[in-house]
This record gives sequence, structure tokens and C-alpha cells, in this order.
Amino acid sequence: MTVADTWSSQGLPATAVRDAWSQKMSELHVAWTLSFPRQEHFDAAVRYRRLDELTVSEFRGGGYAGRQRADAGAEPRIGVLLNLSGRLVCRHGDRELLVGPDELLLWDSEIAHGFDAVDPHHELSLLLPREHVPQGLADAAVRGHGAVSVAAGSGLTAIAADQLRAITRELDHVGEAGLAIAAQSFFDTLDTALTLTAPRASSPTAREALLLRARRYIEDHLDDPGLCASSVAEAFDVSVRTLHLAFGDTGSTVGRWIRERRLRICYRELARAGGTTTVTDVAFRWGFNDMAHFSRAFKQAYGVTPSSVAARHRRVTTGE
Repeated sequence: MTVADTWSSQGLPATAVRDAWSQKMSELHVAWTLSFPRQEHFDAAVRYRRLDELTVSEFRGGGYAGRQRADAGAEPRIGVLLNLSGRLVCRHGDRELLVGPDELLLWDSEIAHGFDAVDPHHELSLLLPREHVPQGLADAAVRGHGAVSVAAGSGLTAIAADQLRAITRELDHVGEAGLAIAAQSFFDTLDTALTLTAPRASSPTAREALLLRARRYIEDHLDDPGLCASSVAEAFDVSVRTLHLAFGDTGSTVGRWIRERRLRICYRELARAGGTTTVTDVAFRWGFNDMAHFSRAFKQAYGVTPSSVAARHRRVTTGE
């Protein structure tokens, strides 16, 4: 069983601890240039695991601030910050966002300019390339509405936060396949939670109502290989152009939405696949009829091949 890695400033020479923490932060997060407003020695610790391009971390510490380096040059990433105690200020776009205890912040690395963690705080962090994050979450991160409450009574956002707490708690006790499934489930819950809590008019427009109905229809017909913009439009007796306009404000297209939903289900099934289930079985079951196209789309979405996801699960379950 893979266990989490740990790093702590405890025991390090005072002359080396700040450089060491700067290096660790850039390694696990994004390329920050750290400063230390307080002159006295500070303490910091992190516990983390990586799975392909996903990083799950638990940070503790304070007494430092960060500014993203202009020459960072890394691929765009979406981060989820769940603050458990203390407070920190995040500079996102042209806004300063205060994140207090029991609050969650979604951020985009291309517009996250800096942060101040001068006071001790405890946070959970999840980081993933933007192209592997559900489109709704990527859009929400760019919009940057600020931190949302995940305290008891917050509904679905509180459930999503509990999922991230459980993932972090179980980092030493879950295999790669289990971690992948748990992370995907968390993203699904958070995506739905933020969609439901997004500011909107008091009553949906006709276009918004069509979008909701079309998404439900797509979800119910993902196993239909003939599912496409034309078939969805026909089901609701609207033109394809009208359907595309309904999806226009989401930052996605009908075809992309169908593909993302199918790929997400395929990932889950492959991560749980038994010895007799093949990649071809899963792909064909969920509407893909071109294996080369399926493999390319899967690799682009998740950074790994479908066969490697299935093989990872077999190794975990069989002990190979």
C-alpha cells in the first residue's frame, strides 16, 4: 500500500529551513517566491500524495507569504483550498480574498498572484491540471467569486468538504485506484454544489431551462452511440443552433459535454474493473465505437491511458 509522504521544518537548521520550505512549496503547489515577514524561526509541515498529475496535500504552518513567479511557465492548474483553521488572504485576479475557517476556495494558477499566511493555519489542498478538471469548476475558478462556506448546514458544499477531509485522512490507507475514484467523486460533488449555489436570476430563462433538461437527457442516454447534438435537439423539438446557444454560456459545447460525461464514467468503470472486463468493453458500453479516438480522448482528459488505469486496479486488487 502506498503511504503519504511528509515534510517538516522540525530538525532543520535555522539557516536552511526557509529555502527548504520555498522549494517544497514550489514542488507541491505552483512556483511561489516566498517571503517571511516575521524574523523569528517559523514552523511548517506538509503531508501529501501524488497520483499521475493529481496532488493532494495537507499543510500546517504560518509566518510566510507567497508571490507567484512571472517566469513560472507551468501548465494551468486548478486548485481547491479547504481551510480548517486560521486565516489567509489570497490574491486572485484583481481581488483579495479572505479565507477563514471552514471555507473553501477554488482558484486558477494563471490568475493567482499571491497569498499571505502570516498567522498559523491548517489547510487541505487538491491540485490538478485545468484540462483534467470538470469544465464547470474550471469556469468557477476563473470567475473567482470568493470563498464559500463548508460549515455544517451548508448542504452539498459541506458534503464535498467532508469528502476531501476523508480523502486526506485516508491517504495512508487507500490504493491508487481508490484514490483516483475518491478524487473524481469529490470533483463531481463540488462541481454540482457550486453549480447549484452559483448566483442566478430568481427564475430560469427558457435557455437555462433547456440546458438543464438537455443535461438530464444526456445523462440518461450516455450509453446510446447515436447520442449527439442533433439527437438531443430532436428530443426537445428545437433546432441544433438553439441547443448550442443553451450550452454557450457554460464554456462547453454539446459534443464536449457528452464526451466529458462518457469519459468520466469510463474512468470510474476502468478503475473498478474486474479481471474479465476489458478497455474495449467499457468504451463500447458507453458509446465510443473508435478505440483509437477513445484512447486519445482519455489520455488528453486524464493524462494516463485507459489500459494503465485498468492495470493499476488489477495490481492493487491482486497484489501483483
